[in-house]
Amino acid sequence: MDGLRRALGFLTVYPLRASDAWTPETLGSSMVYYPMVGMLIGLALWVLFVLLSALFATPIVAVLLLAGLVFMTGGLHLDGLADALDGLNGGYSREETLTIFKDPHVGPTAVVGVMLVLLLKYTCLTLLPYESMLSSLVLMSTLSRYTIVQLACFSPYARPSGGLGEPFVHGVRSEHFRAAVLCTLVIVLLSGGMRGVMIGLLLSLATYGYQTYCLKRLGGITGDVLGATNEINEALVLLLATLVY
Repeated sequence: MDGLRRALGFLTVYPLRASDAWTPETLGSSMVYYPMVGMLIGLALWVLFVLLSALFATPIVAVLLLAGLVFMTGGLHLDGLADALDGLNGGYSREETLTIFKDPHVGPTAVVGVMLVLLLKYTCLTLLPYESMLSSLVLMSTLSRYTIVQLACFSPYARPSGGLGEPFVHGVRSEHFRAAVLCTLVIVLLSGGMRGVMIGLLLSLATYGYQTYCLKRLGGITGDVLGATNEINEALVLLLATLVY
């Protein structure tokens, strides 16, 4: 269970022991459990949805669900989305873009981009029918975290000096990816059936598109790109769910 605990510790606010060693090997192997952690997040959101729906109108429930998601994950991937938007918009060269990624300040492009992604999630949550929320929330959290594994496994790390995402990219191996695929497939079939599989295939193709763009623009990926991919794919899953449910 050590890998699952490490995955929980990175993807959520679940506390890890101070003695835990963050090495490429431990981080890479923990990525097998990313889809499972995503499933747990989705189930927790569904329980929150059921409780809130008994008290509040749909728009309020949607806002509180997004707040719950940010609380459970610590807003980790939103920070990556903001940095990626700032860097990709403001950098004219690979080096300049990577430098902006590390800048702690947030520009207007990041603010507007994060607001638009959250607004898209909010709108989709208000449109999805009650009976499809369990499937939609589990698919959203599971598939988006699976795509982190896909992107990390098949991409080089862009920054020569290293960074937060480097141990993940260098630690994940093909056997970890295959195990994550199997875990994701089981969860998706149980929660969304063939509709879920169709959404998963479209999400994998979209992630391949992100990867191609980053390889051309940056020569690889960073931790911010991984976080941005998660946030964009969460919104994309909810958008696709409004089409099939």
